[in-house]
Amino acid sequence: MKNPTFSLDGLFDFSDLSQNTQRHLRRVYSYLSSGIALAILCFILAQFFPSLSGFFIALGAFALVADILLICMNRNSTWGRRFSFASLYGYASSVGGGLGGVISNMDTESRMNNYRYCMSAFVSALTIFVMVSVFSTLTSNRAGIYGLATISSLIISIISCFFFGGSAILGVILGMLYVVTDTQNIIYRTKGGQQDAVMDAKLLFVDLVKIFYKLYEHMQKKDKEKKNKKDK
Repeated sequence: MKNPTFSLDGLFDFSDLSQNTQRHLRRVYSYLSSGIALAILCFILAQFFPSLSGFFIALGAFALVADILLICMNRNSTWGRRFSFASLYGYASSVGGGLGGVISNMDTESRMNNYRYCMSAFVSALTIFVMVSVFSTLTSNRAGIYGLATISSLIISIISCFFFGGSAILGVILGMLYVVTDTQNIIYRTKGGQQDAVMDAKLLFVDLVKIFYKLYEHMQKKDKEKKNKKDK
C-alpha cells in the first residue's frame, strides 16, 4: 500500500472523525503520555544523579540507531515494533535527562530561574496536548475538538501564569498551530490506511519539545530584557 502524503486538502478537512480514527488517536496520545512521563522521570533523576548524563546521551544514540534500523525493516513486524518503541522512549529519556543534567550543573540562582522557565514552558506546551487528547476522545467533531482544546488550554495557561509566569497566549497560539497541523496530518494518513501509532506519537513528542524550547527561550529573553531595564 502506498503511504499517503500530506496535502492542503487534508489540512483544511474538518469532517467528523470515524470510530477507527478516534481509536488510533487514543493509542497515539497514550504512547505520547508514556513518553512524556518517562522524560519527566529522567529529568528528575538527572537532578539527583548528574553522573547519569552520559547514560542519557547513550540512550539518545541508541534511539538514533533504532531509527536507522527501522528504515530497513517492516515496522509492523515484532522487531519493527520493538525498535519503534525503543526510538520513542530513547529520545524521551535523552531529552528529559539531558535537560535535567544541564540545569543541575548551574549555580543556585540560575538553577531556580531555569526551573521556573521549565515549569511555565512545560505547563503551557503540555496543556495543549492533554486538551486535544481529552476532547478527541469525547467528540468526533474536529472543529469542536480544536475549539474546545484552545479555550480550555488558554484558561489553564492563564492560571499557570500566576504561579510560574510566562506568556499564556503565546503558548496556546504556538502550541495549537503545531498540534492542529500534526493531528490533521495523522488523521489524513489514517484515512489512507497508514496507522503507525508509535511513529505518530514520536512526531507529536518532537513538536512538544519544539514548543517547549521556543517558550523556554522566549521567557529567558524576556527576563533578561527586564533585568537590563532595571539595571539602567
